[in-house]
Amino acid sequence: MTKVLTFKVEIEGLEDKIWRKIEITDRRTVADLAYTILATFESLAYHLYDIYYHDQVYDCWIAIEDDHSGIPKINATITQLSNLKLEENDTLEMEYDYGSTTTFKITYLGDSEFKRGNGMHYPYIIDGAGSGMIDDITSNQLKKVVENIDKAGKSNYSVWCMDGRRSKIYDYRNFNLKKNNLQVRRYFSKIKNGYEMGEEE
Repeated sequence: MTKVLTFKVEIEGLEDKIWRKIEITDRRTVADLAYTILATFESLAYHLYDIYYHDQVYDCWIAIEDDHSGIPKINATITQLSNLKLEENDTLEMEYDYGSTTTFKITYLGDSEFKRGNGMHYPYIIDGAGSGMIDDITSNQLKKVVENIDKAGKSNYSVWCMDGRRSKIYDYRNFNLKKNNLQVRRYFSKIKNGYEMGEEE
């Protein structure tokens, strides 16, 4: 029976400022959870990621057999979330961009019954705060950006939008749940295809 899993995802060091609660079905893959995180936190999604759980590494790279790091990895794109056998309050960690790493703390909050006919509803963001992350800087550097915004009361920090065609002022305080869900719906499949097929829809 399909279940709806709920996760709380926080950016390390900014747990009280930038976070989301995500609902996703257990039939989705570990990679699908990662794509949801990248979409809801406004990543440009052009770097590699790993998700760590119970001393296992779930990797985004399709060509895992070509990896020479010496660390055994599991393909996140074919591992369903149901296979993790999660227990309430279990924690996972996601690292995105190995050069300028943003670290996400992921806590499993529990599951609920999947209602027939709601398949297109998930993944879904049920709550959150903070507009998102910034690519190409670390979690610690983002924390300094947030602190500067709080201190100045405004932001002059410019970032690229997810469409990659224009820039905008980054102000983490600008979070709108409805718009964020529209953003996830718009970009989830594009991100998934970018990682798994090397192209957008």
